[in-house]
Amino acid sequence: MPPALSDETSSSAASPIASGGGRSGAQVVLVHAGARDGYQVALALAEVGMLKTLVTDLFWPADRLWARALSRLLPPRIRSLLRQRSLPGLPSSRVRNCVLAGIKALLLDRIRGLSFDLRRRAIRSADATLGRTAGRLAARSGASLLSYSYFAYDAFRADPRPGILFQVHPHPLTIRRILTDELAAHPDCAGSLRQEWELALPEDDFQHLVAEPRLAARFLCASSFTRQSLIEHGASPSSIRVIPYGVDTTRFCPDPSRRSSSGSKLQMLFVGRINQRKGVKYLLEALRLLRSDQVHLTICGRVIDGLDLFRPFSSQVDVRPSVSAADLVSAYQAADLFVFPSVAEGFGQVLLESLASGLPILSTTHTAAPDLITDGVEGFIIDPRRPDLLAERIDWAATHRSELAAMGPRARARAEHFTWGRFRSGITEAVSDFQLQLADQPAAAPPTERRRRDA
Repeated sequence: MPPALSDETSSSAASPIASGGGRSGAQVVLVHAGARDGYQVALALAEVGMLKTLVTDLFWPADRLWARALSRLLPPRIRSLLRQRSLPGLPSSRVRNCVLAGIKALLLDRIRGLSFDLRRRAIRSADATLGRTAGRLAARSGASLLSYSYFAYDAFRADPRPGILFQVHPHPLTIRRILTDELAAHPDCAGSLRQEWELALPEDDFQHLVAEPRLAARFLCASSFTRQSLIEHGASPSSIRVIPYGVDTTRFCPDPSRRSSSGSKLQMLFVGRINQRKGVKYLLEALRLLRSDQVHLTICGRVIDGLDLFRPFSSQVDVRPSVSAADLVSAYQAADLFVFPSVAEGFGQVLLESLASGLPILSTTHTAAPDLITDGVEGFIIDPRRPDLLAERIDWAATHRSELAAMGPRARARAEHFTWGRFRSGITEAVSDFQLQLADQPAAAPPTERRRRDA
């Protein structure tokens, strides 16, 4: 039988990882929910002996005998879900599960008929539990604290020492400003826009997100756009390290035989949540400006704002709300151009997946595109909210098929630079450097003073 796990208890087996730290000799308590970034940050720290504990909601201990035996009795779909909540090389003895909080948030998120407000409160309550658990553990053990955004307010308040924030999305004030502009310009997309945390949270909780960067001493992020948003709101440029994500170049790879011929329609692909934060209406407006029947768009992702947006484009847009992992790989391989006109993105993992598939990209400066490609070499980078520029680049792609095809191998070569191993090395180097810098700083203010200051 599996060992009992309470809401703030961890596995009891001894870790195979030495108790010593990495390059700086210090260990790290890390906190996030779900399989965030494929657990790559936790794996990076574990590989060099720096991971004290990953505090999360539900991590499946696939390295335990009882877990392997139990998984064989479960339906294939459940086994697949559990595999997504585990990672070879990351020992479960280094993971502390806040099980009750995680299950509560997960169930309420999936039960149909529940209000968005109830789901929001459940998720944010779980976030707070994880943050507090991580902060208290770091404070007790003397380990450094590395918190993902959305958990950091409670984590840093529980541990007043200088901590590291992984800012997943751009600064919340930046996102709120962008989304507020989108809401005014596209009120028909209010349904999806108002579900974004930066607009959906009550003001007091939103201010917790705003406070997270103020409470942090150092920052990790995956894109220059996120870095710039932090700087605009007061973070020191020298305190931020940009480390782009990696991609599985074995899973995502080109298949030239699947690409369309130069005489056929230009096949474009969009992958992601189908809402206005991703700039979907700008893409449709670009199609209207083109007035061409030689361009076809396939959209893969969950429809948030409804299908009415696409009815005028039914002859040239194919919406696929649900695709398997294998079908997604095939979609990348069969397209000629990947389009991702997002207005606010912390990174955009689909950009790397596209490049790895030998697919040139067309995206905006509000994504990681400027960190990944050179404009005009492996794809195109434009300003957001510019359907006219989208139309220009799409028209060029449709009328310069051989030049577009030549971008494919360059896109693949660029993706091969962004491995997960490179990402993990960047994480351990940055965290080690931050630890050394913070060790030389004066002691932090007492918890009561800090809480009063940031209230």
